[in-house]
Order: sequence, then C-alpha cells, then structure tokens
Amino acid sequence: MRDAGAVAARRHAIPAWFAADVTDVYPALGRDSGVSVTAYVAATLARAVAAQPRLHASRDALGRVVTYAAVDVNATVEVTLDGRSFPMNHVLRDADTRSAHDLHAEMQAVKARPSASETARLDRSTAWYLRVPGPLRRRVLMGSLHRLPDLQRRLIGTVGLSSVGMHGRGAGVGFPFLLHTLDVLVGGLDERPGFDADGHVVPRHHLWVALVVDHDVVDGVPLVRFMAAFRDGLESGAVLEHPGPATT
Repeated sequence: MRDAGAVAARRHAIPAWFAADVTDVYPALGRDSGVSVTAYVAATLARAVAAQPRLHASRDALGRVVTYAAVDVNATVEVTLDGRSFPMNHVLRDADTRSAHDLHAEMQAVKARPSASETARLDRSTAWYLRVPGPLRRRVLMGSLHRLPDLQRRLIGTVGLSSVGMHGRGAGVGFPFLLHTLDVLVGGLDERPGFDADGHVVPRHHLWVALVVDHDVVDGVPLVRFMAAFRDGLESGAVLEHPGPATT
C-alpha cells in the first residue's frame, strides 16, 4: 500500500466526485437480489468507459497512447482467509460486455473460494517483490507498470474500482490511489429529501462516487462526457435491463 501511494503521488491526477440518484434502482440492488451494489457499479462503469475509451487508455514507455479492446475492472472483493476478513483485488474481465448479474456471480464465487481468482495466483510473487529495495520497487517495478500497458492489463486490469463505502453507513467521499488511468471509489449511500413528479417531498437515495484520472492521458472534455454517462447509467439502471452489448 505504501508503494502504491508513493507511485500515485507522482502522477498528474484530476479528482472529481458526484452523487447519483439511485432511488429507482435501489430496490433491485443488494446481495439477496442477485446484484450487489459493487457489481452494479462495475457493470455501469465498464459501459461508460467503453463509450469513452480514452478513460482507460495508457501511455507506453515511448509516450504513445495505447487503447484496449475490452474494459477489465479491477474490483475489491471481501474474502475470508484463516478466519480473517480482508479486501482482495480481483479483475473482472470484459466487464463492458457482461451483465451485472454475471459480474455479481463471479465476485461471489471468488468470495467463496479466493484461490479461484487470478489475483490470488499472482500473490505468489509477493515475497519476491518485497525482497527488492523500496526505492527500486517504487521507481522501477510499480512505478513503471502504467507504462507497460499489456502487463498492467494482465495484472490489475484497465480500470480500478474500490467500494469501501459499502462497508459503512451514510454519505461520504474519498479518493483512491491513481494506479490506472481511471480509478473509482464508491463512497457511500445516503437518503436525502427530493421532489416527486407531483412536487411532493419524498426521500431519495443517493450514491456517492469519487474518481481520479491521469491528466497525461485524459483531458477535461472526455472526462466530463464520461462522468455524465456514468451518472446517467447509475441512475437509469440500464445494466439491469440489458445484459450488455453483443459480442462477436
């Protein structure tokens, strides 16, 4: 974690956040419904990124912009090992062409058997990594990962998603480390008064979302378009109605 923070601090990050009104889709979300909030956000995020592919592009070692054919979301899954619960990263491959139900099922499978995840298998290299001196790890190994697009995609996907807000109560927002070109954090869910179609005051559920993007890759206009599409997708529940774009 310390290495990740040191590497993220050297990148040119643009922070942003918003609250999405998810009142209409809230009843359909939850572990018992077959779609967790995290899976719902992951599916919606992936489709919004697919529509603005610059949001998960990377610059290689020569400074060239490299784009990806699919959106691989590096999500956080709460697992239990040796009687202890902790968050583990797991890459949801091709998330932009899969349903929220499918992503939820995969995350539940990883939660039940963490060894089934690619990430768990990659942990075998952790001991070797920690033997490398700290400055070398941060400058050469992790520090150059975002300049090696194919390797980064295999190890940590093309987009980052953390959902720490799902483990607490009430509103709130925080910012994740910038390890991808785009990293997103779900900050919490709160209830605030709003108006219905007849002008009556009613309770509304809002999901808080924060994100950071790499300004060396993404400019303001694509970011604004992405945020609008992402929020619209969260509020509309489109990923619950349609399984995703057809694959070829």
